[in-house]
Amino acid sequence: MVFVIRCLCLRGFVGIKISIKLRMKKGKVWKGKNKIGIIIIQGWTSYLCQVDPLAKVLNNRGYWIYTPVLTGHNSKPEKLEGVTWGKWYEDTLKAIDKFKKENKFSKIFVIGVSFGGNLAILASLKKKIEGVVLISTPIFLRDHYWTILMAKFLSYFKKNISKNRPVNLTGKFKKPVSYNYFPIQSSLECFKLIKKSRKALTVVNVPFFIIQTNKDYLVAPYSPWLMYNKIKSIEKSLYWMDAGEGVHIDFETNPEKYGEVIDNFIGSIIDKK
Repeated sequence: MVFVIRCLCLRGFVGIKISIKLRMKKGKVWKGKNKIGIIIIQGWTSYLCQVDPLAKVLNNRGYWIYTPVLTGHNSKPEKLEGVTWGKWYEDTLKAIDKFKKENKFSKIFVIGVSFGGNLAILASLKKKIEGVVLISTPIFLRDHYWTILMAKFLSYFKKNISKNRPVNLTGKFKKPVSYNYFPIQSSLECFKLIKKSRKALTVVNVPFFIIQTNKDYLVAPYSPWLMYNKIKSIEKSLYWMDAGEGVHIDFETNPEKYGEVIDNFIGSIIDKK
């Protein structure tokens, strides 16, 4: 772990400014004021900048934040070629171990963004964490089985495919938050991950907090309810985030609301300990 240091050298004076954002070999760390650590697992094909607004809001509330980079991400779509869901799962477990080892936390929580939530579900079975937050995480996509069938069919004829976002979301973001195209084989790995995590819900036993936008173009409307009902944990809740038509994740315009409800969830868990 290395501190980001900016030095201003004047004659006879050196001013040093240490940023609260720390750089790790892969990912970013925001130094907090309390002893609670939060790991945010990015979504499939995303750039790390997508979760920056949420990380900053939670850091301002005192939490240590770590946003690791999954293999093939934060780079270019071609880097996803040949990467299996198992590798992303391994990245997630290593990130939890690394964050714990390098810092002395009293509590660790994991936030999974979109497909990052599927990884968080599986990680909760292997690692000791206090709770999991799932943000727009699918266990079923819209037109789920048709989407999988088409991806398998197209994989015989094409290597890559462009993303098909709703027209009203095109150009919404100040800078790209995810790849504009992806290897079709990589999407098939995502479908395997979704299936694996869906089966795991019946055996997970840590507190879960599900946050879902109410007009998501990607996640099937019934998916959050099925997820909530399948989760074995006694402590679980589902929160519907009011967002625009088709919005999957609303960090760009509504990070404070995400931060508020996540902070409330963490507080409720800590108060019970």
